[in-house]
Amino acid sequence: MRRGAAQLLAAGGAGRRVRSAARPAHGAAPAQGGPRARPDLVLFKDDAGQWGLLDRDCPHRGADLAFGRHEGDGVRCPFHGWKFDATGRCLETPAEPTGSKLCDRVRQRSYPVLEKSGVLFAWLGEEGKAPPFPAGFDCFAAPSTHTFAFKGLWHCNWLQAFEVGIDPAHPSFLHRFLQDEALDSIGENAAGKQFRSASAGDFGGEKWPMTRIMREFHQPEISFEARPRGLRLQALRPMTDDLTHVRVTSAIFPQTFVIPLSETLTITQIHLPVDDTHTYWYSIFTSFAGPVDKEAMRNQRLQFISLPDYVPNSGRHNNWGFNADEQRSQTYLGMGEEDINVHDQWAVESMGAIRDRTREHRARATRSSWPTVGCC
Repeated sequence: MRRGAAQLLAAGGAGRRVRSAARPAHGAAPAQGGPRARPDLVLFKDDAGQWGLLDRDCPHRGADLAFGRHEGDGVRCPFHGWKFDATGRCLETPAEPTGSKLCDRVRQRSYPVLEKSGVLFAWLGEEGKAPPFPAGFDCFAAPSTHTFAFKGLWHCNWLQAFEVGIDPAHPSFLHRFLQDEALDSIGENAAGKQFRSASAGDFGGEKWPMTRIMREFHQPEISFEARPRGLRLQALRPMTDDLTHVRVTSAIFPQTFVIPLSETLTITQIHLPVDDTHTYWYSIFTSFAGPVDKEAMRNQRLQFISLPDYVPNSGRHNNWGFNADEQRSQTYLGMGEEDINVHDQWAVESMGAIRDRTREHRARATRSSWPTVGCC
């Protein structure tokens, strides 16, 4: 129970604006990366399939319930045996005299949990005030067979992570591959490798991989329009007089964006602050065609991220896996072809956990991220 029955849990804590919404739930284990604005929580799933998310300190003496005994219908504190169900109701206080009514007066604070597309969301605000779960996201409306979720930890402020995702210009450089992989070998792209699939449409009767389009047309015409909950960004890459590549990014404030992966797949990414200098990203892949191959997608990512805390194998400690020979011959960055998350990780971590904005010189190609600095 210490690490929970779910694979996608995160320790939380952030500003009031981010906290006051349904959000991915805390994990049962200690958070990585310092103090948080919320108390620690413990998560478990009972034998009836109900998730329980409770304050982590036992209401008796404050012992850590993350080390509790999972007994099917609840969690029991090993200190004196007090037991709580998924709603926080006290079931037993076994050291008390027979007939004691102490249980009736004790309740551990619990938080409502919803499971959506393989991610657990919790309401951490005022009890009884949980709003409806956000509507309008394809990743949460799709059947479970058509979605896959994964996450990873970055050592940076959550806003930096959000900004890199909505930047339409950076894929032409940061994610540039110097050679293209044959589309026949990519096929349906079961592993969900980004930028390897063919772009929609064709170029003179020929399908082009996204890698080639990003590489050869690196000066996008960028525009954005305000939407009720954020921005819609459009990047146009004119290829011929008659053909223009269009890439649309939806930015949902304060921490979510949706981008295309292929003709039939999108990625919805949520950035959850752990504290001011650590952020979990959650990526939910959604297929608009057939079911996704969850095993292939998971195995692809487990090569680069270690469980149970979803910590990347690469980071500042090993220069993010930088290889100068690769940079000369294979990729623009030199940090691998199989996992482009490490490209973004380098970009947001190498600038410092909290970027000093006064040292930046903004350009037209990155103007899409300007509004986020002032409004979130």
